[in-house]
Amino acid sequence: MPKGYVIAHLTLKDKERFFNEYGSKIEAVVGQFGGKFLVRGGEVLYREGEPIADIDVIVEFPDKESGQNCLKSDAYQQIVAGRLDNTTGTFIFVEGV
Repeated sequence: MPKGYVIAHLTLKDKERFFNEYGSKIEAVVGQFGGKFLVRGGEVLYREGEPIADIDVIVEFPDKESGQNCLKSDAYQQIVAGRLDNTTGTFIFVEGV
């Protein structure tokens, strides 16, 4: 069964609010659904193209259903405004190996 991945490239509008309202809480929510962070922040070395974000994130879930259930969960819905209100960028969900 293919794993599920959240991939995000986010530009911070309000760094402090983002981390207080979302960043400090998301790991616990993801963990409830078997998810784990593979990439979370850290230095990005652009080889081609223009920088597109302040932070890059990859979260791996055991399968598509677990990831989708996480994003639909009450726990996630309680904190998602902290991301939406304080960042811009790309947030996608993909199936993978």
